[in-house]
Amino acid sequence: MSGLSRYSLGGSTRLSWLDALPWLGEHRSGPPLLGEGDLLANAWMTTAAGESVPPEHLDEVCRRLAAVFVHDHRELTLAAAFPHAPDRATELGLGDRADAALRAAGVTELAEFTVARLADLRGVGPASITEIVTALIQRSIETVPENAPALAEFDRLYSELGERDRFLLTARILTDSRTTLAECGTALGISRERVNQLDNRLRDRVHAAFHSSRYLRAAADRLAAAAHPVAGLDRLVAAVPELGAPLGDTGIALCFALAHLDTRFDVVDGWVVAETMDSARGRVRATLAALASDEGLVSIPTIAAELGIPEAEAATWLQYAGYRVLDGHVLVRSTSVHDNIAAVLALAGSPMTIDDIHAAVVPARSLSSVRNAMVSDDRFVKTDRAHWALARWGTSRYVPIHRQIGEVLDANGGRIPVEELVARLTGAFDVKEFSVRTYAASGEYMTIDGIVTRRHQSQRARKSPAKTRNLYREGPVLRLRTTIVAPHVKGSAFNLPAALAGLVGVGPNRSVELSSRLGPQSILWVAVQARSGTIKRFIDHLGLAPGDEVFLEFAPEATERPQFDVVPVAPTVRGGALRRVLAATGHSRTNELGDAELAPALAEALWLPPDAEVATIVTTLRARKEDALAELLTAERD
Repeated sequence: MSGLSRYSLGGSTRLSWLDALPWLGEHRSGPPLLGEGDLLANAWMTTAAGESVPPEHLDEVCRRLAAVFVHDHRELTLAAAFPHAPDRATELGLGDRADAALRAAGVTELAEFTVARLADLRGVGPASITEIVTALIQRSIETVPENAPALAEFDRLYSELGERDRFLLTARILTDSRTTLAECGTALGISRERVNQLDNRLRDRVHAAFHSSRYLRAAADRLAAAAHPVAGLDRLVAAVPELGAPLGDTGIALCFALAHLDTRFDVVDGWVVAETMDSARGRVRATLAALASDEGLVSIPTIAAELGIPEAEAATWLQYAGYRVLDGHVLVRSTSVHDNIAAVLALAGSPMTIDDIHAAVVPARSLSSVRNAMVSDDRFVKTDRAHWALARWGTSRYVPIHRQIGEVLDANGGRIPVEELVARLTGAFDVKEFSVRTYAASGEYMTIDGIVTRRHQSQRARKSPAKTRNLYREGPVLRLRTTIVAPHVKGSAFNLPAALAGLVGVGPNRSVELSSRLGPQSILWVAVQARSGTIKRFIDHLGLAPGDEVFLEFAPEATERPQFDVVPVAPTVRGGALRRVLAATGHSRTNELGDAELAPALAEALWLPPDAEVATIVTTLRARKEDALAELLTAERD
């Protein structure tokens, strides 16, 4: 409040028009609001409210300003527009019609209303809205009597002080930033010790005056009583303007002075708090903990009622104190991503997609962090392929389709007609019929004559290694040539060819973990196919980017070297077609082999007999859809 402009006007103190009505700031540059005759358009806004307006015209000016507000500021809350007016409609002195309309609509406090919201109330017409806004303007510019008892008491004390004591009062006692004794001594031209003597004597005098004055103590009691444990200073000053009035020529508001004389409360950043800000924070924290739901949520109306302050004020203070306010609730526990997710789901009240949950988590976390938190926390369950819920809701837990099939088979003696299986799963979960049929006929399950059972023999790869595109070998080393794409860079897992999975030893219900120079590499069987774990650490280590070509090297039987590695594809080598094609398979000795050794090495890389002719190699490459390599060999032969 110390920043408000106030003017003494023959026994009263007024706010400036701009301080009383902050929204006037948008009209400073014109056009003139009170007529075209102003020498400087709207210069009156910086004067004391009402000073330049004859008393007999003041009501008309208030009505004119009300018309401007109603037309131009329909979405501004009345609390923000009229911070120095009372919130309760009964304190505005409205006429019978407007008062009855508000009562019929059940409106007692106006703070959170806007003109637009008032217009939506049944029975509250344009005339009533204009009357309400006019009354708010009138109450905002009311005078603060200078002879208010507490203010008069302090002014009397101040007038009796000498120049040095007045200096020390503002420099040492009624301030949060005390001037040092040495600095005061320099300013007053006396010793540090003498300043200390004067300071102690003045403190005793001021405190004695405070405790002996029933008016000063009553004003302090009002502030202390309001802080349970926190209250908005603007609201208190609006109700008791004397609290915001300045003391003499100090520029210090009465409420700040009282806060330095009474240890029961403090005034900090526009808030009146019990004892200290830390103490108030602690009491609110304890209150929130007692009221919080399982997910750490407290509704704003609930905490506002507990603190005895308006809901908007409660929300503002909680945000000031560092809490997150979301959808009319305060998140008591929001430091961990787990608690954030729990609160988001609790507010939604129904299952959400992981993308929607991710978007609602604040501060922002990576999608993988959100997913990992949900998978690892028993509070969350997956309800279908895309949605998650709180476990306490009792929603059926979703499991992958292949596990759903297994559970159904176990419950039905190991066999079930595929039509019945499809009906059960599509009816219970958000899964497609095609997916159910696909899983029921692959991996660990098979469908024969319309009956689904478990597969008793290992599923064979549909393609042999010799027919699998970009899959090569060199002795015990298997190489899969691939291109780095965005999902690799993000750390996603990815599919591997079935033929490679068989060579590595991965199949239904069987995964492997290979050693590598950067830690273990998992190769998993997920539902109906093999998947490699993330290779992001290799990408980062090698400085790779989307579009770069690499070989994924697998050596599952190796003991002297890593069983898995990622190797960038080397630049094209020089030489004949056989040498260049062999280099394209990632062969480690391409440049060392003699010409006679190239064809056998290439045949081995493609799972062909070592004596296979070049024509056979070309045919194999074409069958694998590696036409560029086939054309290279063909062109040289032609």
